[in-house]
Amino acid sequence: MARLHPGGRHVRDWSLQTLGAGALLAALDILFFFTGCDQPPPRTAALPPAATAAPRAPAPTPAPEAERSPWELDVPAPAGFDRAASAGQTLALLQALIAQDTQNPPGNELRVARELAARLAGVAGVTVTVLEDAGEGRANLVARLAAGQPRERPVLVLAHMDTVNVQPERWETPPLQPTLKDGYLYGRGAIDDKGMLAAATVALVALAPRRAELTRDVILLATAAEEGGPDVGVQLVLEQHRELLGDAEFALNEGGRIRIVEGAIAALNLQTTEKLAYNVLVTSEGPSGHASVPDPANALAALARAVARVSNWRAPLRLNETTRAFLGGLQPVDPDPRRRQDLADLLAGDPDRDPLAKAAGERLSDDRLLNSILRTGQSLTLIHGGIRNNVIPSTGTATFNVRALPDDDITQIVAAMAAVGGEPGVRFELEGPVHVAPPASGTGTALYRALERAGAEMAPHALVLPYMSTGATDGAALRAAGIPTYGILPFPLALEDELRMHGDNERVPVAALGWGAEYLYRTLSAVSSPGP
Repeated sequence: MARLHPGGRHVRDWSLQTLGAGALLAALDILFFFTGCDQPPPRTAALPPAATAAPRAPAPTPAPEAERSPWELDVPAPAGFDRAASAGQTLALLQALIAQDTQNPPGNELRVARELAARLAGVAGVTVTVLEDAGEGRANLVARLAAGQPRERPVLVLAHMDTVNVQPERWETPPLQPTLKDGYLYGRGAIDDKGMLAAATVALVALAPRRAELTRDVILLATAAEEGGPDVGVQLVLEQHRELLGDAEFALNEGGRIRIVEGAIAALNLQTTEKLAYNVLVTSEGPSGHASVPDPANALAALARAVARVSNWRAPLRLNETTRAFLGGLQPVDPDPRRRQDLADLLAGDPDRDPLAKAAGERLSDDRLLNSILRTGQSLTLIHGGIRNNVIPSTGTATFNVRALPDDDITQIVAAMAAVGGEPGVRFELEGPVHVAPPASGTGTALYRALERAGAEMAPHALVLPYMSTGATDGAALRAAGIPTYGILPFPLALEDELRMHGDNERVPVAALGWGAEYLYRTLSAVSSPGP
């Protein structure tokens, strides 16, 4: 529905009931994968009661209401924050960062580190250290805003400087040339993760004039190598330069999501834990020979049968503390009675022992994105084999990228994959070491409460829930080092835009940039200065 804003301007009043299934599906990250979403009811203005009972002439039909931007805010700007200036600064800095080619490999993050150092030079209270011991052309950066009343341990803000590679011929715009088009900024890294880096830098600079009242230092860490390769990013800083992080009490990183549905912000999913990433190599061996004589023991045929079965296999359902809290927050407001009952049945039992809970979980798992938070998942990503078209090869390989639940046993998962594959001459092997999952970050810390508060101020009708991300971030290394870490991509996005991450035509709405900088500013201000 709509409410009448002071001055007569119509404003959408999105409650959970108005959003209907949209809010739920946004929070689940599965908007485009369920069907039958409710539509918001027609918007009508709330009119004052009639002064008398006398008949009145029909009111003229009002002009169509202008669409409200999801990034438009009703709440006043926080103290010390200039919305227009910060939005412009975030856009300008992000354009400069995108223009620096930091595709990994090879990385070349030193380019972005120098750009940031130049931007931060001369900001009162901020000291900048560029660490160039990560290899040729690689670097990490630490910028520290010193608090005037440092009674509490520092808060760390993290973002990475490298990006994944691009296929320029598949882009609508030059991927390494920041391009403004139709209200969007296009370019590699716009949302992963140079946008976060730009917004965090602007928020830090905006806090600097208030440093005398801050009760904890604010530390910005810009890292290398988050997108893969040798551990020359956050791990190197933790092992070789931990003193620069000043015994940080907690950290803010990428990983969570702010979702737009039907033109309104519907959900803020705050990452408190994440899946662990592994690769499983599948090798098939058999006799080689001339292709004119088919061989039932063909290594590639066996490989194809094995990987097809494993691709369709589902690991056991498992819920952890975070996913239980996440689904528990969604269950009461789901407008679909069957899905609401399935969520209730799943949460009420143990899928390993309760047939009702297991059946409910399997029905919910028919959606591929919901499935990915309910169990360990495997995706076939690489297949190699053959030397020419008339030779039966003696070997072939395939790779599954496996994202394991934090409390799952990856060795048992690999053994189960091998059993499902079940072909002579085909073996499954885990590549790399087994990781120990750090504990999930708690929801009772001052930083988590600050994230909730900023969300409530800027998007008062949105769900705010703890969240387990299916992707891997630098947050896992920080949690393993004993630093509770919370993830959020601070820009409200529609799912269609978020799905461009790592893909072609990555982009961010220009109007979202100022929103993201303000969200980070509000969060850092709340956690670093005396509250009301």
